[in-house]
Amino acid sequence: MIKIFEDEQAVTNEIATEMKQHLLNDENPVFCLASGTTPEKSYRQFAAEAKNESTLNNLRIVSLDEWVGIDQASEGSCYQMLNKDLFSPLRLQNSQIEFFKGTQTNLEKECHRIDRFIENNPITFSLMGVGMNGHIGLNEPGCRVLDHSCVVDLSEKTKIVAQKYFNQPTSLEKGITLGLGQIIKSKRVIVVMTGERKAHIAKEIIMNREAQLPAQVLLGHDHIDFYLDREAAMWIEEAQLNKGE
Repeated sequence: MIKIFEDEQAVTNEIATEMKQHLLNDENPVFCLASGTTPEKSYRQFAAEAKNESTLNNLRIVSLDEWVGIDQASEGSCYQMLNKDLFSPLRLQNSQIEFFKGTQTNLEKECHRIDRFIENNPITFSLMGVGMNGHIGLNEPGCRVLDHSCVVDLSEKTKIVAQKYFNQPTSLEKGITLGLGQIIKSKRVIVVMTGERKAHIAKEIIMNREAQLPAQVLLGHDHIDFYLDREAAMWIEEAQLNKGE
């Protein structure tokens, strides 16, 4: 379902609340979380509200994606963004975090490692951002719907947009990511788009079904909701929203 909120803060509040609900109510909470600027406010709010919960000891985090060739400790890595907004404020232990290492020599083995973790620890909650080209994780336009993780070639748009995360120009050619099928199998998924900058891609995803964008694969599932604020939804026709797709 597509849900429109008054503003970004309302989206943030709803996501943080749902994250806490899953932390408290899931028997074995396993979160798969997108990095980036869109969800960071939700992570900070969730961390502030949940930092004293005893059930944090049960929380596991599994990686969504990472840049190939970028060390986890580097500014701009997917790990480092989540560490700043979530892992560190919650004081999570390393044993609670299963994350792709993009500097590994054998990336196929790295994919198998994360895939095995998910097989043994099914994802209970996923929060996905949407790239400016409609990607989910690093599943770029034209990708196949895979039920396993893989190494991908980054689109030119992703290479350009991703530079904002780094302190200096950084060469990015490939990424490592969960497959769309793995994300869909999560018990609960929220896909979030906020701000005027996401209005164009939100319109493409929701109104142009011929676009064949990765994010469109997540439409139409009962356990997956798209959360937009009014700025992101500014070009979406009311008739499309009323379909509840």
